[in-house]
Amino acid sequence: MRPELEERIRAVESRAGRKEPLTRHDARPILLFIGQALIGGRPEELGDAAQRLRSLPEPVRSRWIDAVRDEMSMACTEHVRSVDPRFLDHPKYDLAYALEARRLLEARSRACDYLGHPSDPAAKAAVARADSLLERRAGGSLREWIEKPGLDPTN
Repeated sequence: MRPELEERIRAVESRAGRKEPLTRHDARPILLFIGQALIGGRPEELGDAAQRLRSLPEPVRSRWIDAVRDEMSMACTEHVRSVDPRFLDHPKYDLAYALEARRLLEARSRACDYLGHPSDPAAKAAVARADSLLERRAGGSLREWIEKPGLDPTN
């Protein structure tokens, strides 16, 4: 397992027995590390990450799941709002930012699938609608962009 991922998971595990909350800020780097390793075809970098996160003791496990849900909600909302048709044709529209944010959303989504966290059907449908708008603006398939190597996964 990559040391950065090990460190983040250990920080979540250390919350056992404490009432300290977990937030989406705790979930984000873990989801991004896992998702980008999966997108990059490097599942060996994950070690026993999934097993450790699935076997978190209560109430840490419930707080972890809530943090993941909050992170996914935020990322989906950001993507959907970033492709608002009112802004897509603006000359200063930041297409590169929108595409990178979409790639990071995909990493989070793949991590959730890998960890067995269900996705919100309404959010998934909203992302699909936003994807079609973004593809028209970008003039090509998002799949190619998503599969490209990305930035530091902690962004």
